[in-house]
Amino acid sequence: MKLVATQARARAAQPETTEAHTTKPKATAPKQSAPAKAATRAAKPKAKASTKARATTKAKPRARAAGRIAAPRPAAKAEAQSPAQAAPAAPDRTPLRKDDLPKPLHTGKRLMGRVQLVLDEGQTTDVLGICYGLEHEVSAPGYRVKLFLDYYNRRLKVMDYRAQDYGAMVAKLRFLADANKFDKVWIKADEKDWQHFLRYGYVLEGLLKYANRGRTAYMMSRFCSQQRLHSRDLMQEILLIEEILGRGRREGPRPLPAGYTLDFARERDVDGMLGLYRRVFKTYPSPLTYREYLTAVLHRDALFRVIRNKSGQVVSVASAEFDRPHLSAELTDCATHPDERGKGLMSVILHALENDLRKHGYICAYTMARARSYGMNAAFHALGYEFNGRMINNCDIYGAFEDMNLWVKDLRPERVRGKKAKPARA
Repeated sequence: MKLVATQARARAAQPETTEAHTTKPKATAPKQSAPAKAATRAAKPKAKASTKARATTKAKPRARAAGRIAAPRPAAKAEAQSPAQAAPAAPDRTPLRKDDLPKPLHTGKRLMGRVQLVLDEGQTTDVLGICYGLEHEVSAPGYRVKLFLDYYNRRLKVMDYRAQDYGAMVAKLRFLADANKFDKVWIKADEKDWQHFLRYGYVLEGLLKYANRGRTAYMMSRFCSQQRLHSRDLMQEILLIEEILGRGRREGPRPLPAGYTLDFARERDVDGMLGLYRRVFKTYPSPLTYREYLTAVLHRDALFRVIRNKSGQVVSVASAEFDRPHLSAELTDCATHPDERGKGLMSVILHALENDLRKHGYICAYTMARARSYGMNAAFHALGYEFNGRMINNCDIYGAFEDMNLWVKDLRPERVRGKKAKPARA
């Protein structure tokens, strides 16, 4: 088992969203005759009961809605815009980044410090410290599955599996998710058996073309709660992708600004990388903002590239996380200092990482980009990546579960695509 844990850090609680109510002006009733007044007095008790019944009926939906996040209301200034002002303008990245940070869905503090995880029926383990997750393997007649108990993101991630009895394997995954109070399970299924999971309630969220030694991997998910299944920003994310896919693509990244340098990340860059990640991300789905973890994965489980400005400060960083058995790598941990955005720095790093992967025999590069980030999605599209779907409420990055867009690229030259893959070089 592989444990991912590090020091504790408190998260600020977010204020609840409330709804405003307005009071209608009272209408002045006309004067009534004496018989009419008597009839009115006799009817008053009935009217009060009727009003109470209506109030009770209205209160029920409000009670059911308690704890939900109200949809953001447009600003008054935006409502007052003229048709000419409301017309679509040229893509502007700054407002998208500014408006698209989500409101946290978490209520209360997570149980950090001492965490108990269920590994199997009658088998548990206690983890001390901040627990992000635990790698675990389950073997039984008819299947073997290697998984990640992702405590931080409240999900069960199947990393690899072999199955003859799919029903037994799926039942075990359901047990582990329920026992650990996880509300999402997802699997990279093979093209030969992905349809088996449909009959057990899994849904196809997207594809990772070329990610399984040149073949397609199928992203199958099972949702265990209505809240995790529902994406309130889905329409906005669809429109953003449609806009980006309508743009042209560049032949290559822009040149670096004068005095800026591209390099592999080194031990001396760790402080600068930590400062940048902590500046950009309020929360992150892995312990990337902790020195011990970042130092451990540097040049071992992932390859990091950085760009330094004229003064030698790290202003942009990204990594390629290796999946050697499948000859694919996830481009992740992308961050650029807010003052340095708009210079094409991330595209330079991503292009360099692609070339690094090609040299080591990798076939596929892919990423999961925040579905509401115009800049990141536009960068991958411009570099020739294919949009392959969307993972709903997949991980916690800015203090709430976020949808992640799948982007995939075949790294092989066109003349060798379709040929049998060779093992990757370490």
